Amino acid sequence: MPELPRECKYGYLPKYNEIGGYVPMDKKEQLKKLKKEAESAYLDISIPANVENLQLPDPSLLQFYKNYEDRIIWIDDEITTMTLEYAKMIMQWNLDDKKANIPVEARTPIKVIFFSPGGDLEVNNCLVDTISLSTTKVIGINVGMAASSGCFIYLSCHERLTFPTAEFLLHKGAGQFSGDYNNVVAAILNYQRQIDELGKFVLSRTKIPEDVFNENFENDWYLSAKEAIEYGVADRIINSLDEII
Repeated sequence: MPELPRECKYGYLPKYNEIGGYVPMDKKEQLKKLKKEAESAYLDISIPANVENLQLPDPSLLQFYKNYEDRIIWIDDEITTMTLEYAKMIMQWNLDDKKANIPVEARTPIKVIFFSPGGDLEVNNCLVDTISLSTTKVIGINVGMAASSGCFIYLSCHERLTFPTAEFLLHKGAGQFSGDYNNVVAAILNYQRQIDELGKFVLSRTKIPEDVFNENFENDWYLSAKEAIEYGVADRIINSLDEII
């Protein structure tokens, strides 16, 4: 094919004619060619006509994924069946570490941050077992309140830190039962069995003398951060955020 003619320097888009060589395109052909080249050069991105329907990602969802990447769990509400998602996350992180053949001592620890009034006993039992059985280290951090089942879950963590003014609440809690006489009796007996097992768990995870525990566990027993350290509920008080972030 011959060299492009000099007219190309002055804005002409030539086309090649096998007989006559290059001839200038008319404006219509020129625009058609430019449009075709532009369409092939850029991605076809369609924008909705009504831009009012466009929505940015939920900031809380973005924060959730950031926390997931950093292995941070916030238990900052009542403990319900929704809280079971945290047990799934802990299991998944253990699985990820196992598949990657990461030695236990080299694994990125999981941080569980507490500000919870407590909640569902069965969900509590699931999380207590999941954290206790986790090969990857789980660090519990009380930033305000670890009450009732929140405190039991906190006690299952491998290392337990607390803010200076955070509080703890240990108690038997309360159960609600319905049905006929036999069903209610069976439910009460099962509830008492669970509470007895939790009592043994607390004693095994702390330095609380058994007689002191039995005396106070019948009612709401509040502990300050300093008392929690004294009784072995917490390991140490945080003096700087740099220790946990």
